[in-house]
Amino acid sequence: MYKSVSVFLLSLVLSISSFNGLAQTRIIDIYNADKLMGITINKMKVQKLIGRVALHHDGALMYCDSAYLYDAQNRVEAFGHIHIKQGDTLSLYGNVLLYDGNTRIATISGQVRLIDNQITLNTTKLTYDRNKEMAFYDEQASTLSKTEELNSRKGYYYVKTKEFAFKGNVVIKHPDYTLYSDTLIQNTVTDISYFKGPSTIVSKESYIYCENGWYDKRNDICQFNQNSYVISDSRILKGDSLYYERERGYGKGIGHVSIQDTTEKLTVTGHFAETYKHIERYMITDSATVIKAFEHDSLFLHADTLIAIQDSLNKRVINAYYHVKFFKPDMQGLCDSLSYRERDSTMQMYRNPILWNEQNQITAKHIDICIGQKEIYKIYIHSNALIVSEEDSLMYNQLGGVNMTAHFKNNELNQIDVFENSHSYYYPKDDKGRIIGLNEVVCRDMVIYVEEREVARIVFKISPVGTLHPIDKINPGDFRLTGFTWQVARRPMQREDIYHWD
Repeated sequence: MYKSVSVFLLSLVLSISSFNGLAQTRIIDIYNADKLMGITINKMKVQKLIGRVALHHDGALMYCDSAYLYDAQNRVEAFGHIHIKQGDTLSLYGNVLLYDGNTRIATISGQVRLIDNQITLNTTKLTYDRNKEMAFYDEQASTLSKTEELNSRKGYYYVKTKEFAFKGNVVIKHPDYTLYSDTLIQNTVTDISYFKGPSTIVSKESYIYCENGWYDKRNDICQFNQNSYVISDSRILKGDSLYYERERGYGKGIGHVSIQDTTEKLTVTGHFAETYKHIERYMITDSATVIKAFEHDSLFLHADTLIAIQDSLNKRVINAYYHVKFFKPDMQGLCDSLSYRERDSTMQMYRNPILWNEQNQITAKHIDICIGQKEIYKIYIHSNALIVSEEDSLMYNQLGGVNMTAHFKNNELNQIDVFENSHSYYYPKDDKGRIIGLNEVVCRDMVIYVEEREVARIVFKISPVGTLHPIDKINPGDFRLTGFTWQVARRPMQREDIYHWD
């Protein structure tokens, strides 16, 4: 028996329902239906509603094509064009609805949509707990916004905080990138997303990995934590925590930071870093270290602060400031400040530089080290150049001049050119290796040829004056060139020594 529900009857039902609601548990109210009839299902009295059905329960409106209302059980089964509206922004759509008025739990299936603000979630089955104000799904779902699509295996939506929690095979597709994560928490009000578990972000410019982090879409700010790294072209950036503001081009790395250039075979490490993308500049402090790889070994350099900038040819220049010390198996050095140019692979040492190669100690006002792809091939020694090697605790071979150039072949010193005011002290030996005296030579320029780490030949140019002092007629301590100093105690003998400054 069908019955038309008039506006008068609807008003009467609402009035009675409101009155009864004061004294008992809130029941599901009928707001509208084209047809209504009473039937029995499994010995339960049921109201069958057909056509433009509208129901109300405790602040929520429910619309559908047809429904079975179980008054005694205070629950409803609804079918066709399901629409639940709660508050100003939340709407749920689907094909089938099961709603329990006592537990206030709704289960929607079919072509399910949840819409809140600018976010739309699509799935095949969703449970909405109105007590907890939480929606849940455990079948594959996709979430759409103006700029991106998100897919996940299961998830939660918290109405009060406007927050999604996506879990299992989370994928975000954005025009600029694709994100893969195990868990993603997204707040639709603040536009801040938190990702947990192994996560990757892939774009045309970079590949990002982390195991914890967040992204502020509104302000274009992000942070990546736990085993995080970024691969961009030939560079790899790593750190315990990586922070980046896209608009400012400002980045910050904290804890075990490293910047690796695979093309230049160069790695810079430290525990704190700041980067400025717009001006191609970065700074690293706290155990700041540069590692330059060669064919057979590597150079390790430490300084208080490392600052890298871009030159006019778009090549990087790394400047090291204060307490600079480096170690390479065949060469070591220290100075107050240093600059390394990628353009010509030259390392320039400034302010009281000292360089050690094999048994030689080199000092000058500043020193330039030219580095090839495989090895060091030349060293320019500028102003007050002095090379010293020890024969014993009192006797030192010394070679001085205004400027020098040291040439290397197969990673070994094979020639030294001395320019202007050349002055040398050299202890020659007899066939049995005994020192026979002190050879002193003064001239304008000279060239020293080295074979098997020993002086093989010396060419003196322009007005040479030489004297051989008998060994028993001299006090070796009296023969010291200007600027002489012997600082072997400061020489780093292993890579760990670069972190100790005497």
